[in-house]
Amino acid sequence: MKLAAIATLILAAAAAPAQANVVHLPPADAPAGAPLELVATVPPPAPVVQVHYRTAGTSAYATAELVRRDDQQWVAVVPAAVVTAPGVEYYLDAAGAPVFASAAAPHRTRVEVTDTAERRARDEARTKGRHSRVHTSVEWTDYGTRTVDGNRLIDRYYRVDADFAYRLWAYPLEELRVGYTRLVGDTASAAPTCPLGVTLPCTTEAGFKVAGWFELGLAPVHGIGLDARMIVVATQGGVAVGGRGELRVGSRDATHVAAGVELVADVGTTGFFRLGLGTLEKVPMAATLEITNLPAQTRDTGVRLLYDVGGQIRDNVRLGVRVGYAAREQGVFGFTTGANASIDF
Repeated sequence: MKLAAIATLILAAAAAPAQANVVHLPPADAPAGAPLELVATVPPPAPVVQVHYRTAGTSAYATAELVRRDDQQWVAVVPAAVVTAPGVEYYLDAAGAPVFASAAAPHRTRVEVTDTAERRARDEARTKGRHSRVHTSVEWTDYGTRTVDGNRLIDRYYRVDADFAYRLWAYPLEELRVGYTRLVGDTASAAPTCPLGVTLPCTTEAGFKVAGWFELGLAPVHGIGLDARMIVVATQGGVAVGGRGELRVGSRDATHVAAGVELVADVGTTGFFRLGLGTLEKVPMAATLEITNLPAQTRDTGVRLLYDVGGQIRDNVRLGVRVGYAAREQGVFGFTTGANASIDF
């Protein structure tokens, strides 16, 4: 018995200096959503030092072993997912014995929630953490048909858009979008676009069959969006360029006000003002006033009044329809109709 007691005292005395010499200076606070590095000074011979950590307010600890940085410094990293408000609780042990705080009384490092982190958290909550969206839309516009000198002049076009968006939330850059657009129609024209022998004016094809574009979705401050798009178009006359810009107050998928312009060389220009209503969360609506000379830049300016209604049929799937009025001159008018779909993932 005496020999066992003496052996226990000797082992405890040998372990105590190593444990007592473990020095750790805790960080006062940490930014939310970033890895938290914990450093301890452990002189040789170094025992196994572990950190036990958890998000404040939770019960279970996770464990990581400190690894050597140099002769005396050892380090462990608390994962970014754990570093959330209100803080991180942890304690250190060496060879199984606490050397800094304890399981019953852990040290708490306060987690600072920066404006950027708080904003990103709101956006992730709004989209349920989904970063990607695939969207497509199709639209038919008819300005009405008129007759001039016995010639029946058609004025209509259809438009197809498809795009992919990825939300970065690296403010002020919010998202990136790439897409494809096709816009083909028939509209009134004059020489030299009319075929030989045809009485002027006549109806000719207008628009483009292939356009690719790249867009930056900027959000310099919360609630303010600015979209800037570069467009490259293959037209009947060759390659043309264009652009689109939109300034928006509010979320595109909720209540917002937006205004912008789209310009495509040789095809036309469109200016618009849109009021979006998100009163019903799963049934977003929008009313748009559009001034445009599409599908040809030689055409007179027309007006379109559009109304969009969407419906969330699944948690990440939304369908929408569009109806509207289109007119280019008094007494001659037509309609607009369309549909769209989007999937978030």
